[in-house]
Amino acid sequence: MRKKITTMCLALASLFLSSPVAAQETTDNELPEFIANLVYETDLTNSFDNLRGIYKFKPAENIQLDTVYVSTMMNANGGGVFRNDLFQYITYMDLGGGMPTQCSIYECYFDAQGNVHWDRPELRYGATVPEELAAVNGMLVEDPASGELYGIYEANYGYSSMLARADIDNLTREDIGELNNYYLCIACNYEGRLFGIDDYGVLFEINKQTGEETEIGDTEVWPDNVDQSMCFDPATGHLWWATTGDGVAKLYEIDPETAKATLRGTFPWEERFFALSIAKKPTAQAAPAAVTNLQANFAEGSNTGTVSFTLPATSVEGEALTGDLTYYVFANGEKVVEKTAAAGSEISEELTLASGNTRFRVYAENEAGQGEDATLTMWIGFDVPAAPENVLFDIDENGKVNVTWDAVTTSLNGGYFDADNISYKLTCYFDGDEIEKEADTNEFEMDMSDITEQKPCHFGVKAMNGDQASAESLSNNAATGKPMEVPFREDFDTEHGASLYTVLDANKDGNTWQWTGEMFGTYVYKYNKEKDADDWFITPLVQLEGGVEYGFIFDARPMGKDYPETISAFYGQGMKTDAYTSLMEETVIEKDSVFILPFTPATSGAYRMAVHVTSPSYRLNLVLDYIGVDRYEALGINNMNAEDQKSAAEIYTIDGRRVNASMNKQGLYIIRKGNKAVKVVK
Repeated sequence: MRKKITTMCLALASLFLSSPVAAQETTDNELPEFIANLVYETDLTNSFDNLRGIYKFKPAENIQLDTVYVSTMMNANGGGVFRNDLFQYITYMDLGGGMPTQCSIYECYFDAQGNVHWDRPELRYGATVPEELAAVNGMLVEDPASGELYGIYEANYGYSSMLARADIDNLTREDIGELNNYYLCIACNYEGRLFGIDDYGVLFEINKQTGEETEIGDTEVWPDNVDQSMCFDPATGHLWWATTGDGVAKLYEIDPETAKATLRGTFPWEERFFALSIAKKPTAQAAPAAVTNLQANFAEGSNTGTVSFTLPATSVEGEALTGDLTYYVFANGEKVVEKTAAAGSEISEELTLASGNTRFRVYAENEAGQGEDATLTMWIGFDVPAAPENVLFDIDENGKVNVTWDAVTTSLNGGYFDADNISYKLTCYFDGDEIEKEADTNEFEMDMSDITEQKPCHFGVKAMNGDQASAESLSNNAATGKPMEVPFREDFDTEHGASLYTVLDANKDGNTWQWTGEMFGTYVYKYNKEKDADDWFITPLVQLEGGVEYGFIFDARPMGKDYPETISAFYGQGMKTDAYTSLMEETVIEKDSVFILPFTPATSGAYRMAVHVTSPSYRLNLVLDYIGVDRYEALGINNMNAEDQKSAAEIYTIDGRRVNASMNKQGLYIIRKGNKAVKVVK
């Protein structure tokens, strides 16, 4: 039975985006011509020197390739794109044997006759670029709606992959989000929606803002893990995929709404490609030139508006045109206007279209053939708002909930957006239920005082602009119910106990505290090799009495003695850590350390204890083994010298064995802090 991979990501924002253009059947006379970078074939009559290069081909039972240009340097394994009159590509070579990798960019252009040249002075030929710009398996595509480039790159030393926005003109890359699936190829349609096919032949849509993945369906094609590529046909909205399965190279046409794949041809020599694209059609010199003054006006979020332009008065070669021309208007590949008018006429067409990123394509036609294209891309309808940031959830001892976030002031696509009219949808995720709420401002309150049990809870917030919703931003977790009573200790051995704690990823790098499960029973801070830690681990509410001295206890250890960690400790009320009181200044630990930190709250109430990790980026993981609070006098160490009370404590049994998890068991212990040691009866 065929294995399926289903992403765990929700991709909630994609549910609110406009639907793709309805897929049309492709007739034989509508079959597109492709252009691509050939990088492999098995024809033994060809030598390596006349293999790689740019080729064109059309779908057929037995596909034949037409050579455009041959060069041994044409290998877009780091990503390549045909855009405007250029072919830009990155070649990545790992020489092995301890030799440094080589990553280079090449650029060539096509003249009016379709010939390839390298002689423009601004073009790069073999220029070294950062290794981070080499896309995995050549997966770099242009978004036709925005002109931006998106690619998939290695992450976590090659153990995962990252969606990123790439700028190969300026040699920069902006990471978007880590991906759950292993993709073989990606493509972007003319609405700006990104799709990928994984190594099981399953089609996914990938959110360009967040990296969240939504499964579309199974193509029922099982691909080999070799070089391959795909692209969209703007005329039909269909996806074309050049892949290899069981050693046979084939071309498939895919319906992006259902993932149904239709075989459209076989390559005779197992040809493999990068940068698959639709080839531009040559224009007859006597055909009409491009329309001019192309404009679209869809005011204040309306789905009804006008597209206007001026029909050409001359041909491509500059000769005057007489008589009527047939003109066509396409919106995201769908023909919405076909009419005739005199050459040079001013045209205005009223259209009603679905919301979303829309690419208009307009051309005129005469007896000589189809004229040159004019294109325009704009967002129609209400624009998608940016996702809310800094969502913070707090709940007090009386069950009063407060959720705050930064007001959304920007949108994503340059469409209609009025920040004063943005509203918000909230989802409370509690005990397996989802409670929907709404807010007109960037703060929300509700009453959960009827819930007495301690259970994990968090919120999701989406910004709403008319019928368009942003991606959902999730808050921190917090426990409902009554505050904990002293003494308490949590060893993180059960899912329920571990689920009640709050993690704040203050530097928003995605590397933060994670529970290791019941097998290990710890929380671990996952380091970032490029960014210093700034992550908080916070307890549920703890009921304390004013004027009573307590001890905050926790056991922390670095993963290795050569990688000391930096931690501090605090206590306070609410979730805003900048108002917390310090219990321990930043302390570097090189080994397993038990901390017993005394403090006396001034007033009675519910408080939270916090461990803050601020280790440098080049450290390893930090382990938190247990955490707790007790009256300080009950710990039996209140006779310690003041200068030693914030030192790490080491706990031993009476026979000299070092222990880390015994403070909740009755017995006789020796506790050593600094240069002091005391006997404790527990």
